[in-house]
Amino acid sequence: MSSLQNAVKNFVFGLFGFLLLVLLFISVFGTCKINSDEQISFHWDQPLLHVLFLGLAVGIGTFLSKKKRVRIPSKAFYGGLTACLLAFVFLTQLWPKGDSYLLGEAAAHIVEGNYQDFLKGGYLYNQPHQLTLAYLFAALYRLFGSDYVFLCQAANCFFIAGSYYFLEKFYQKFSGSISKSGFRICSILFFPFLLYSTFVYGTAPGLFLALAACLCLVKYLEEGRFSNAVFAVLLITAAKLLKSNFLIFVIAMAAILAYDFLKKARIRHLAAVGLLVASVFLSGRLVSSYTEHLTGVTSEGGVPPILFVVMGFQEGELGPGWWTGFHELIFLNHGFDVEESAEYGRQMLMESLEKMKDDPAYGAKFMLHKTASQWSEPTYESIWIQQNRKSNTKLPKALESLFGGGRLTEFYVFICNLFQSFLYFFTLVFVFGKWKKISALELLLPTVFIGGFLFHLFWEAKGQYTLPYCVCLLPYCVWGFGWLIKRRDRE
Repeated sequence: MSSLQNAVKNFVFGLFGFLLLVLLFISVFGTCKINSDEQISFHWDQPLLHVLFLGLAVGIGTFLSKKKRVRIPSKAFYGGLTACLLAFVFLTQLWPKGDSYLLGEAAAHIVEGNYQDFLKGGYLYNQPHQLTLAYLFAALYRLFGSDYVFLCQAANCFFIAGSYYFLEKFYQKFSGSISKSGFRICSILFFPFLLYSTFVYGTAPGLFLALAACLCLVKYLEEGRFSNAVFAVLLITAAKLLKSNFLIFVIAMAAILAYDFLKKARIRHLAAVGLLVASVFLSGRLVSSYTEHLTGVTSEGGVPPILFVVMGFQEGELGPGWWTGFHELIFLNHGFDVEESAEYGRQMLMESLEKMKDDPAYGAKFMLHKTASQWSEPTYESIWIQQNRKSNTKLPKALESLFGGGRLTEFYVFICNLFQSFLYFFTLVFVFGKWKKISALELLLPTVFIGGFLFHLFWEAKGQYTLPYCVCLLPYCVWGFGWLIKRRDRE
């Protein structure tokens, strides 16, 4: 069992390091930019600038480590961070757009007793994975009217600060004596996640719940109390209901339980996996049953998932593998028949794969560009999600400039671009420094990252989809940064 566990550990950790090396290379030698129409463009970068920045960061870190340790009090940091985010939300007061807007419209219709969105061709019929958010927004709309969006934005501020708090706790478990202040500084520098406070969607609350679930799972692995496993299951189920992409966290948690079982052979691990699978499946069925009872409409599953994969292999106006509307068009043309649409999707997918097989150079270029468009767009669409949105107030000039695509926007992209290389490089240092000894808890978030990378390699591409996985790198990045500084001190 121990040899098998070591083989699994080496494979997962090795794959994690390889992916980071690829992404670091892409980040250093190129960057992607996104305009207000969500169109991706590719640009060569300045590798020497990134190298100098990383060297400067190590130099500053080494200098500070020799001085009196910088201390940032916990209450002051998290209180100040939340206050700043709330101020940002108050200053912007942006109304939703895109899927957030469509969900708000669907929520208002539910409150009015109008179930048109559940009929064939309706938004919730086509996208049943949005049902939980629609019901949540409907409940808030009933209580607060359309202003519920600002309540959600205020709640996002606490979810973002809470996510950083959970990641800090996770970091503490394997960081040893390295200062927590380093983690807090890096948290502030991850600007894109902070700007997601205005994004009324499942990203911020979902990540908050998913990270809470990860911490509960870690406590279960450390202490053996099954109640922690139950809490982990409940939290990750809630996260998955809010946003289906958090299924990747579910799979990673099940994989870590299986990995730990190889060493400890605890039957309760298998029970936890069974509970996890049952909870995710039954909760989905519960939402579907409630919908059928409420509306009288029987869902057939919405747009077949394979159509999103097909879209992920198409050239589009936005970028390679990005949204084209192909999935909804095919679903419409086949009379919203799930089986016929899925069969057509399989044929289209085989054609795309055959094209790449016949022209490997094209296939490699396509996949490279698709990967870069998601993982080397350093803002993670944090500016795009603010643009083309109506506001309840006049924006301050600084925010108008930031959102307007001018010099401040370019400066923001520049800073985010350097930090992205910082994130990938020092997480790679973590892999090097921890290669000989890594625990199950330290493998959890790398497994999530690998799952996110592989999933979006084939699925529809979008920069905002990769944000949660990169946020999860922060504890590892800070550990790698601190480890390298300590190593230089010893030398």
